Amino acid sequence: MHTLVPNQKRMIVFLVGFMGSGKSFYAKGLANHLHVPMVDLDNYLEKKQGITISGIFEKFGEQSFRDMESLALKEVYSEMLNKMPQNKDQNRIVGIVSCGGGTPCFNENMEWMNHHGMTVWINPPEAVISERLKKEAATRPLLANLDEAALTDFIRERMADRIPFYAMASTTITDPHISMEEFLNAIQNAKNIF
Repeated sequence: MHTLVPNQKRMIVFLVGFMGSGKSFYAKGLANHLHVPMVDLDNYLEKKQGITISGIFEKFGEQSFRDMESLALKEVYSEMLNKMPQNKDQNRIVGIVSCGGGTPCFNENMEWMNHHGMTVWINPPEAVISERLKKEAATRPLLANLDEAALTDFIRERMADRIPFYAMASTTITDPHISMEEFLNAIQNAKNIF
Protein backbone atom coordinates (compact mmCIF):
# COMPACT_ATOMS: atom_id res chain seq x y z
CA MET A 1 0.00 0.00 0.00
CA HIS A 2 1.06 3.55 -0.70
CA THR A 3 2.01 5.65 2.30
CA LEU A 4 1.92 9.41 2.06
CA VAL A 5 5.19 11.04 3.07
CA PRO A 6 4.31 12.95 6.31
CA ASN A 7 5.71 16.32 5.21
CA GLN A 8 4.51 16.10 1.62
CA LYS A 9 2.51 19.28 1.05
CA ARG A 10 1.46 18.90 -2.57
CA MET A 11 0.05 15.76 -4.10
CA ILE A 12 -1.37 14.61 -7.42
CA VAL A 13 -4.25 12.10 -7.45
CA PHE A 14 -4.09 9.56 -10.27
CA LEU A 15 -7.41 7.92 -11.21
CA VAL A 16 -7.00 4.43 -12.67
CA GLY A 17 -9.44 1.79 -13.85
CA PHE A 18 -10.94 0.07 -16.84
CA MET A 19 -12.39 1.99 -19.78
CA GLY A 20 -15.92 3.10 -18.95
CA SER A 21 -15.26 3.10 -15.19
CA GLY A 22 -15.80 6.86 -14.87
CA LYS A 23 -12.23 8.15 -14.60
CA SER A 24 -12.76 11.23 -16.79
CA PHE A 25 -16.10 12.04 -15.17
CA TYR A 26 -14.71 11.94 -11.64
CA ALA A 27 -11.46 13.67 -12.61
CA LYS A 28 -13.43 16.65 -13.95
CA GLY A 29 -15.77 16.68 -10.96
CA LEU A 30 -12.99 16.48 -8.37
CA ALA A 31 -10.94 19.14 -10.17
CA ASN A 32 -13.95 21.50 -10.18
CA HIS A 33 -14.75 20.69 -6.55
CA LEU A 34 -11.17 21.31 -5.39
CA HIS A 35 -10.38 24.11 -7.89
CA VAL A 36 -7.29 22.30 -9.14
CA PRO A 37 -6.15 21.39 -12.66
CA MET A 38 -7.17 18.12 -14.29
CA VAL A 39 -5.48 16.30 -17.15
CA ASP A 40 -6.83 13.38 -19.15
CA LEU A 41 -3.64 11.53 -20.06
CA ASP A 42 -4.98 10.16 -23.37
CA ASN A 43 -6.09 13.66 -24.46
CA TYR A 44 -2.73 15.10 -23.42
CA LEU A 45 -0.89 12.49 -25.46
CA GLU A 46 -3.11 13.01 -28.52
CA LYS A 47 -2.50 16.77 -28.45
CA LYS A 48 1.22 16.34 -27.96
CA GLN A 49 1.58 13.81 -30.79
CA GLY A 50 -1.01 15.40 -33.08
CA ILE A 51 -2.64 12.01 -33.66
CA THR A 52 -5.33 9.88 -32.00
CA ILE A 53 -4.48 7.09 -29.56
CA SER A 54 -5.64 4.49 -32.09
CA GLY A 55 -3.50 6.26 -34.71
CA ILE A 56 -0.45 6.02 -32.44
CA PHE A 57 -1.09 2.28 -31.98
CA GLU A 58 -1.43 1.74 -35.74
CA LYS A 59 1.53 3.88 -36.77
CA PHE A 60 4.06 3.09 -34.02
CA GLY A 61 2.82 -0.06 -32.26
CA GLU A 62 1.83 -0.66 -28.66
CA GLN A 63 5.30 -0.58 -27.10
CA SER A 64 6.04 2.86 -28.57
CA PHE A 65 2.64 4.06 -27.37
CA ARG A 66 3.34 2.75 -23.87
CA ASP A 67 6.72 4.49 -23.81
CA MET A 68 5.10 7.78 -24.93
CA GLU A 69 2.40 7.29 -22.30
CA SER A 70 4.95 6.79 -19.49
CA LEU A 71 6.84 9.90 -20.55
CA ALA A 72 3.59 11.90 -20.76
CA LEU A 73 2.64 10.75 -17.25
CA LYS A 74 5.86 12.18 -15.83
CA GLU A 75 5.52 15.39 -17.87
CA VAL A 76 1.97 15.99 -16.63
CA TYR A 77 3.10 15.41 -13.03
CA SER A 78 5.97 17.91 -13.34
CA GLU A 79 3.83 20.50 -15.11
CA MET A 80 1.14 20.31 -12.42
CA LEU A 81 3.61 20.72 -9.57
CA ASN A 82 5.50 23.52 -11.31
CA LYS A 83 2.34 25.54 -12.02
CA MET A 84 1.11 25.43 -8.42
CA PRO A 85 1.87 28.55 -6.35
CA GLN A 86 4.31 27.67 -3.56
CA ASN A 87 2.16 29.29 -0.88
CA LYS A 88 -0.99 27.32 -1.74
CA ASP A 89 -1.48 24.87 1.09
CA GLN A 90 -5.21 25.03 1.86
CA ASN A 91 -5.49 21.59 0.33
CA ARG A 92 -2.79 19.12 -0.43
CA ILE A 93 -4.30 17.75 -3.64
CA VAL A 94 -2.97 20.03 -6.35
CA GLY A 95 -4.05 18.14 -9.46
CA ILE A 96 -6.03 15.21 -10.81
CA VAL A 97 -4.84 12.92 -13.61
CA SER A 98 -7.26 10.61 -15.42
CA CYS A 99 -5.10 7.74 -16.69
CA GLY A 100 -5.73 5.49 -19.66
CA GLY A 101 -7.07 2.04 -18.82
CA GLY A 102 -3.72 0.39 -19.52
CA THR A 103 -1.47 3.09 -18.02
CA PRO A 104 -0.90 1.30 -14.67
CA CYS A 105 0.02 -1.97 -16.38
CA PHE A 106 3.19 -0.99 -18.23
CA ASN A 107 6.68 0.36 -17.55
CA GLU A 108 6.17 0.20 -13.76
CA ASN A 109 3.81 3.19 -14.03
CA MET A 110 1.67 2.06 -11.09
CA GLU A 111 4.67 1.88 -8.79
CA TRP A 112 5.78 5.32 -10.00
CA MET A 113 2.31 6.84 -9.42
CA ASN A 114 2.11 5.34 -5.93
CA HIS A 115 5.51 6.80 -5.12
CA HIS A 116 4.68 10.25 -6.51
CA GLY A 117 1.07 10.71 -5.48
CA MET A 118 -2.09 8.85 -4.60
CA THR A 119 -3.78 6.30 -6.86
CA VAL A 120 -7.52 5.67 -6.81
CA TRP A 121 -8.93 2.61 -8.57
CA ILE A 122 -12.44 3.31 -9.83
CA ASN A 123 -13.89 -0.18 -9.95
CA PRO A 124 -17.65 -0.29 -10.61
CA PRO A 125 -19.37 -3.65 -11.20
CA GLU A 126 -18.68 -5.34 -14.54
CA ALA A 127 -22.33 -4.95 -15.57
CA VAL A 128 -22.06 -1.16 -15.18
CA ILE A 129 -18.89 -1.02 -17.29
CA SER A 130 -20.48 -3.25 -19.93
CA GLU A 131 -23.60 -1.07 -20.14
CA ARG A 132 -21.55 2.11 -20.48
CA LEU A 133 -19.26 0.61 -23.12
CA LYS A 134 -22.20 -0.63 -25.21
CA LYS A 135 -23.31 3.00 -25.52
CA GLU A 136 -19.77 4.20 -26.35
CA ALA A 137 -18.67 1.38 -28.67
CA ALA A 138 -18.82 3.51 -31.81
CA THR A 139 -16.33 6.01 -30.35
CA ARG A 140 -13.90 3.37 -29.06
CA PRO A 141 -11.93 1.66 -31.85
CA LEU A 142 -11.21 -1.48 -29.82
CA LEU A 143 -14.94 -2.06 -29.29
CA ALA A 144 -16.48 -0.91 -32.56
CA ASN A 145 -17.00 -4.38 -34.07
CA LEU A 146 -17.88 -6.35 -30.93
CA ASP A 147 -21.35 -7.75 -30.32
CA GLU A 148 -22.68 -8.02 -26.75
CA ALA A 149 -21.17 -11.46 -26.04
CA ALA A 150 -17.81 -10.47 -27.50
CA LEU A 151 -17.84 -7.24 -25.48
CA THR A 152 -18.45 -9.20 -22.27
CA ASP A 153 -15.56 -11.54 -23.10
CA PHE A 154 -13.31 -8.59 -23.96
CA ILE A 155 -14.04 -6.89 -20.62
CA ARG A 156 -13.48 -10.08 -18.60
CA GLU A 157 -10.23 -11.03 -20.31
CA ARG A 158 -8.74 -7.54 -20.29
CA MET A 159 -9.86 -6.92 -16.70
CA ALA A 160 -8.30 -10.18 -15.50
CA ASP A 161 -4.95 -9.04 -16.92
CA ARG A 162 -5.20 -5.60 -15.34
CA ILE A 163 -6.60 -6.32 -11.87
CA PRO A 164 -3.18 -7.12 -10.33
CA PHE A 165 -2.01 -3.62 -11.32
CA TYR A 166 -5.22 -1.79 -10.39
CA ALA A 167 -5.23 -3.58 -7.03
CA MET A 168 -1.98 -1.79 -6.12
CA ALA A 169 -3.95 1.47 -5.82
CA SER A 170 -3.93 3.48 -2.60
CA THR A 171 -7.70 3.17 -2.36
CA THR A 172 -10.62 1.75 -4.36
CA ILE A 173 -14.04 3.21 -5.20
CA THR A 174 -16.65 0.59 -6.12
CA ASP A 175 -19.91 2.58 -5.94
CA PRO A 176 -20.85 3.61 -9.52
CA HIS A 177 -23.16 6.35 -8.17
CA ILE A 178 -20.86 7.89 -5.57
CA SER A 179 -21.14 11.70 -5.30
CA MET A 180 -18.14 13.99 -5.63
CA GLU A 181 -18.33 14.78 -1.90
CA GLU A 182 -18.40 11.08 -1.01
CA PHE A 183 -15.55 10.40 -3.44
CA LEU A 184 -13.44 13.12 -1.85
CA ASN A 185 -14.31 11.87 1.65
CA ALA A 186 -13.23 8.35 0.65
CA ILE A 187 -9.85 9.70 -0.47
CA GLN A 188 -9.47 11.80 2.69
CA ASN A 189 -10.38 8.89 4.95
CA ALA A 190 -8.10 6.50 3.10
CA LYS A 191 -4.97 8.55 3.61
CA ASN A 192 -5.86 11.38 6.01
CA ILE A 193 -4.27 13.81 3.57
CA PHE A 194 -5.88 17.04 4.78
